[in-house]
Amino acid sequence: MYYTYEDIDKLINEDMPYFDLTEELMDIKSPGKISFWTRKDAVISANKLVEKLCERLNLKVIFKEKDGNFIKAGNKLLEAEGDDVLILWKVAQNIYEYALSVSTYTNEMVTKAKSINPHIEILTTRKIIPFTKKIALNAVLDGGGFPHRVSTTETILVFDNYIKLYGGWEKFYKNFKDLKYKTAEKKWVIECENIEHAKKLIDLEVDILQLDKVDIETTKKIVEMAHKKNIKVLSAGGINKDNVEEYVKTGTDGIVTTAPYFAKGADVKVVIDAL
Repeated sequence: MYYTYEDIDKLINEDMPYFDLTEELMDIKSPGKISFWTRKDAVISANKLVEKLCERLNLKVIFKEKDGNFIKAGNKLLEAEGDDVLILWKVAQNIYEYALSVSTYTNEMVTKAKSINPHIEILTTRKIIPFTKKIALNAVLDGGGFPHRVSTTETILVFDNYIKLYGGWEKFYKNFKDLKYKTAEKKWVIECENIEHAKKLIDLEVDILQLDKVDIETTKKIVEMAHKKNIKVLSAGGINKDNVEEYVKTGTDGIVTTAPYFAKGADVKVVIDAL
């Protein structure tokens, strides 16, 4: 993930737009050492971002774990030293507690899913908490998942709302081949909610079906029909670490989820000492 200096400055400015009143009143001038520790087992994420924060604040990083590594509770994430450790403190802690929650939750879903089907992928939606996209997507990748859609620009995903404005499903069925000619290098993913609609889309030979909130037994039937035509199936809608295994067992090709973005926050301890 690429972070610009604008990204870094926004994070700092949000927490300290002018100065630290407490630090000024106490006339603190001493350099310090700051370290971040996880109180829970976690998959590391955001160290690249925090390192960029340190660079911007002229802090020297003297230790950091690698993003994507799993570490046990009580282990250190990163350590740095310099004059502005108090600025880094809460900005980095907030980033870690969100990023580690997403990466660790994603990893739990990936581990459960791949224990049943090693070729399945956990794919996260674009229902991301506003202004957290880079941190969230980075955490998903660190946790072993992939983004389902980063934006509307790079993938085709037809929802019913598009169809309503397009002129209806019958018009879409009629024009589908012509639409496909426009996108030789892209796949058409079509959302459906029931078996009757799925049958029509399978007959149309779309590339991928995305099933939204379809029950387990119906999903199994649709997967079986779709795979006979070499059409892939994605399962979406309310899937989380508690029910992901049930959906993987249907034979679906991918799990689309929003759950990691809203995982319970990690618990990161910060220790600051004078040099």
